[in-house]
Amino acid sequence: MKTQQLQLSEPLPASVRSTLDASSRSELPRFRIRPLLAASFLVAAFGCSTTPIDPGVTGPFHKVDNFYTVERKLPEGVRRVAILPLTSSENDQAARSGRESLNSVLYGEISKARLFEVRLVTPAELEQWTGKSSWSPDAELPADFLIRVREATACDAILFDHLTYYRPYPPLAIGWRLLLVSSEDGRVIWSLDEIFDAGEPRVWNSARRYAVENERTHAEFMKQAGTKHGVALPTRVMGLEWLNSPSHFAKYAANAAIETLVTK
Repeated sequence: MKTQQLQLSEPLPASVRSTLDASSRSELPRFRIRPLLAASFLVAAFGCSTTPIDPGVTGPFHKVDNFYTVERKLPEGVRRVAILPLTSSENDQAARSGRESLNSVLYGEISKARLFEVRLVTPAELEQWTGKSSWSPDAELPADFLIRVREATACDAILFDHLTYYRPYPPLAIGWRLLLVSSEDGRVIWSLDEIFDAGEPRVWNSARRYAVENERTHAEFMKQAGTKHGVALPTRVMGLEWLNSPSHFAKYAANAAIETLVTK
């Protein structure tokens, strides 16, 4: 846009000019913006959001301590593992109702770890081979138990798994008792007895970290696959949907337990 400067045909008298100059200096306020005030103005004008520090990133985190491994890493001879059906106390109604779904979660997380080939044994198969559909880690086994399972599954080791505690409502809690033994002689390769309680801040932080990492990986996969789901998935973590779901929390608890197989 062009601007045009007005031209007066006759110059103003000196007395008038001096009056106008004095009036403009007295009536028009002078603004001096200090640096801090200027910064505040910019924040208000353009917006600025601060992200609180997420304990799921900074910690502190839960450390699993109650486990045993015969070696620092899994023995090379363990290439195939038979996973027995998940057991629990028959007096614990919550645990009994969650056994089937949590058995699938445990199997899935062990498979994802790719430490060995996994053979999931069904209750019907176990009953056919041993006369019972389930065996807990502390049960007294028949003399030919290992031989029967090894011959039927061609496994190098057998995993006994027991649900010691289960609280399927917030704050969620899951307790695992896991025992991995050689199918050849029953020697203990790895054992763990741990309760993961989301009511404890360190456990909550660890579960949140696992959820964020897992969802990020899933979101990236979905994005590469050309779907829109990858954009929405992280919001489930921020909305705590992950941590308030028993099956999702069980994934964290199973993963944290399995990590001790290669960490000592």
